[in-house]
Amino acid sequence: MKIAITGASGMLGMALIDELSRNYDIYATGRSKVIERDRVYWKCFDLLDFDKLQSWLLDTSPDIVIHCAAMVNVDQCEVESDNACKLHMETTKIISSFLKSSGGYMIYISTDSVFDGKKESAYLENDLTSPLNVYAKTKLAGESIVLADCSGMAIRTNIIGFSRQDRVSFSEWMLKSIVKGEELKLFYDVYFSPIHVSDLSKIISILINKKLCGLYNISSDFGISKYNFGLLMAEVFNLSSSNITKVSVEDMDMKAYRPHNMTLSNKKISKELGIKFGTPRDSILVLKKQYDSGWLSRITK
Repeated sequence: MKIAITGASGMLGMALIDELSRNYDIYATGRSKVIERDRVYWKCFDLLDFDKLQSWLLDTSPDIVIHCAAMVNVDQCEVESDNACKLHMETTKIISSFLKSSGGYMIYISTDSVFDGKKESAYLENDLTSPLNVYAKTKLAGESIVLADCSGMAIRTNIIGFSRQDRVSFSEWMLKSIVKGEELKLFYDVYFSPIHVSDLSKIISILINKKLCGLYNISSDFGISKYNFGLLMAEVFNLSSSNITKVSVEDMDMKAYRPHNMTLSNKKISKELGIKFGTPRDSILVLKKQYDSGWLSRITK
């Protein structure tokens, strides 16, 4: 089975290669190579070059495409809305159309921020969407393409983990600030249900064989504020939390509006797969274990 991964040089792409290359041939594309090993075949190019994207799909002829390429900087998407549309929507159209004609299957990685955040409990897959920013609007449009073409599944999620060393993820930014004792302002009124990127990769490895169609949330078992998540991270890493202060998202000067509640319910996927998901603390514990074992330096050699 041939598996293609877009955005393979990002945090999720890197974890997927580490997980899936043990059992499958992986055809990876991204801005640069991050993992070189047997059964991983790289082709680095800009996905917005649609001709190159078409050629790559034709040359590799993948059975499955995991489409996790994204502009994850939400404020940047407001400024570069055209590029956000092209990456999240147009590339999805091209990939979905190819897979529809070839009989292939897509796993589209979406986001938990497609709602207005006004609901007090965790969001279900069938809850009404109301995205507040360009990032969420264009990712939601990408979902719609996959679901309309019946070419695969869309996954709403929010991940933590280690990224390449020249890109700092949200969890790495928090950890570095806590270690250095730098002031760390975190939202007490923004809730999310993060899952560790390695755990998501393991779930995706299961989904590859099941080939479910439709929309699924994959998240930790309950939500937590970003402020409390920071405190929990300091506790797990046995570090001082004295530099962490709580702020409201409403007081920050940002280009894009953010929803207050992004918590997802994982009941649908949990029932489908017959597994129980971990808590936000469990996700941090995986981060700690990888940090202690030097995981990032090992897999990028």
